[in-house]
Amino acid sequence: MGYIALYRKYRPTTFSNIIGQENVTKILRNQIKNNKISHAYLFSGTRGTGKTSAAKVFARAINCLNPQDGEPCNECEVCKGILNGTITDVIEMDAASNNSVENIRQIRQEVVYATVDVKYRVYIIDEVHMLTTSAFNALLKTLEEPPENVVFILATTEQHKIPVTILSRCLKFDFNRLSEEDLYNRVKYVLDSEGVKYEDEACRYIATLADGAARDALSILDRCISESDDILKYEDVQNIVGAIDKNIIDKVVEDILNYNSLDAISQVDEVIKKGKDLRQFTFEVTNEFLNRLVDAKEGTDRLIAIIDRLSSLDNDLKSTTRKEIVLKACIVQLCNLKQPVQIEGNTQSAPQPMNDIYTKKIEQLEKEVIELKDKIAKGVQVQSAPAQTVEAPKVNVVKETREKVDTNGLTEFPSTEELKKEMIDRGKVKVYSALVKAKVYVDDVVRVITTNTFGYKILTQEDTAETISQVLFEKYKINKNIVLELVTENGESISKIEKVFKDNNIEYTPMD
Repeated sequence: MGYIALYRKYRPTTFSNIIGQENVTKILRNQIKNNKISHAYLFSGTRGTGKTSAAKVFARAINCLNPQDGEPCNECEVCKGILNGTITDVIEMDAASNNSVENIRQIRQEVVYATVDVKYRVYIIDEVHMLTTSAFNALLKTLEEPPENVVFILATTEQHKIPVTILSRCLKFDFNRLSEEDLYNRVKYVLDSEGVKYEDEACRYIATLADGAARDALSILDRCISESDDILKYEDVQNIVGAIDKNIIDKVVEDILNYNSLDAISQVDEVIKKGKDLRQFTFEVTNEFLNRLVDAKEGTDRLIAIIDRLSSLDNDLKSTTRKEIVLKACIVQLCNLKQPVQIEGNTQSAPQPMNDIYTKKIEQLEKEVIELKDKIAKGVQVQSAPAQTVEAPKVNVVKETREKVDTNGLTEFPSTEELKKEMIDRGKVKVYSALVKAKVYVDDVVRVITTNTFGYKILTQEDTAETISQVLFEKYKINKNIVLELVTENGESISKIEKVFKDNNIEYTPMD
């Protein structure tokens, strides 16, 4: 016999081998032991949780010549016949490809005949929700008055698509999504059985990637075994499945939470450059946000809104040929996403322009600083005479935009950080925000160089230049003309994020 895939080779053959579904297997075994077999069962749950495996075990157990504590012996003639497919009274049908009314009518014609080799004729209908309305109607009559020797086992991943009339005639069992611990133990069991050496971290990573499905875990493991060397290593699994560096995932998450779309897009470009799967990237980012949500004590509304948008992004990536553009546009949207707001009685996530967010935050900070200074002033019982402010001489302000600036020969202002802090002390939060990423040089003139469009627009305001001039004169006795320079790409006065929009033909509204 040729090679058998691991998920088929290690398919459970008894109820005790089905992992994570003890709530289901216990009841099924008791029914078999007490000879209380229902005529119709519905197994529902996500993919790879053991629905079809349980149906096949149940079909053998109710027909086994030598059942043991509700389990099939898998050794008698009947069990072996069902396992190798030679007994025709156990029929497995895929409703995805056999969903017409004619297929169900054929079943109705067969059920009236007696079984040949077994006690019960069993119909296992997988993905039963795929049946047409006419097929469901045809099946309903058979489920209402089934022969005593016929058992139907319906399996589905989408129970909500099954008519209520069908559901009401079935004994329903919900299969749980498998835990990472269960999958981890299963992966180790298979590796031990196959005689493959492994790193424990590799097993745990495969269990995480499987996302609650045993079949997915064994399919990933199958590929990793075939492509790895003598020992299965964590790094090998990462390379084989195209995993993204955990540091990149963490940075993207932090950038989104901090409204930093520029750096987030930069990280996405790095992922694209390395040729990683963008849907895998979306999955890992979503998973990290879920972990943050579990640990979060506040700000959960925004986390929920982000996770909801990422969930729909996966579907968007499935149906588009321009995955990079769709992903980048979504990342920018997430970076601009604030707390949900109430709109006509419904909670909705209202993304706001990035510059609006920054401006409002700055205005709020300025307001708080002024209020704090007022409170401090009122708390002083004896107020000294107001200090005389020495007015700085008027200086010229020159505004320039260029592709690059040669800083060779320029003397960097040694007290730049102190200058920025002075703005905070004076309540000039807006000026401080403009200087955060700026470089200051002092020679024959004072040069303030920035690559941030948002900061440049604040710096070029007349009151901002006057504030900088005032502080330089009062604190450092510097009275020189000021040159404000914006360094851009290709001579265009646009920010990186605006450039991303422009390169991908995405419409946007620039800040006034």
